[in-house]
Amino acid sequence: RQEGLEIATYDDACNIGYCSINGATIGGWGANYTTVSTLVDFSNAVSASGPGVIIVEGAISGDAEVIIGSSKSIVGIGLYLNGSRNVILRNLKIANAQGPAVSIENSRSIWVDHCDLSSQANQGSETDDSLIRITRGSDYLTVTGTVFRDHSQAVLVGHADSNGEEDKGKFHVTFARNYFQNVESAISYRFGTGHIFNSYYENVVDGINTRMGAELLIESSVFEESGRAVFSENSTEIGYATIRDVMFGDSSSSAPAGNMTSNSVPYPYDWYVWETDQVRASVVSQAGQKLEFLVWD
Repeated sequence: RQEGLEIATYDDACNIGYCSINGATIGGWGANYTTVSTLVDFSNAVSASGPGVIIVEGAISGDAEVIIGSSKSIVGIGLYLNGSRNVILRNLKIANAQGPAVSIENSRSIWVDHCDLSSQANQGSETDDSLIRITRGSDYLTVTGTVFRDHSQAVLVGHADSNGEEDKGKFHVTFARNYFQNVESAISYRFGTGHIFNSYYENVVDGINTRMGAELLIESSVFEESGRAVFSENSTEIGYATIRDVMFGDSSSSAPAGNMTSNSVPYPYDWYVWETDQVRASVVSQAGQKLEFLVWD
């Protein structure tokens, strides 16, 4: 076993956050494994009907947007989920994608875990190519152990103030144990209900913008060398945030106080939470493409 890697299996299900409730997120559990090393083979494997576990071997490059079908586990190019259900993306490194690294539209029960997402510094904007873009009523998602670096907009939840008819009551998303480094905006969050904990923000201009009635619970996280940490701006309606045990450094929170509490969270998570003084070291050492998969004959 390589030092610093976390043990996983290809059949792991999501066991933390919103993707663990209202229908299990198990990806392609129990299906045969397909190993791919070319863009064509990868595209064919992830768009095929039926459950599947797709293992990316080596580096795949190309100028394509790959569409992901339902009931897939992808272990490893921009990835596009539209109307997808029960999808797991793990241990992928995506750099300099044309458009979002991962785009999730009208999808449900998605787990993004231990990925490394980046671009050329200061590339991208909120409107076209966030590293992760969650839009059009997507729901019950978890993003864990992922690195977002060297980009303008890291995460966009909700693409427009005017899309409330489709988005209100959706966007239940958990973000945990993630590392935001050298980004202009970490998370822009409209309409939904978000649980954000154990995240480390380093050299971030704008941290979390809660907007259009979004309710966020932000816990046990650390900001260093960053600008505004949590705020509500640039939309026709404000959003809200409940802050618990966050180390702001020279940053601060100006977002209106929210109504979420730990009792509002509909899944157990005490077992998964690091103490705040452990967050920086733990996130830096563990986030990103750092899974080692056990395989049984």
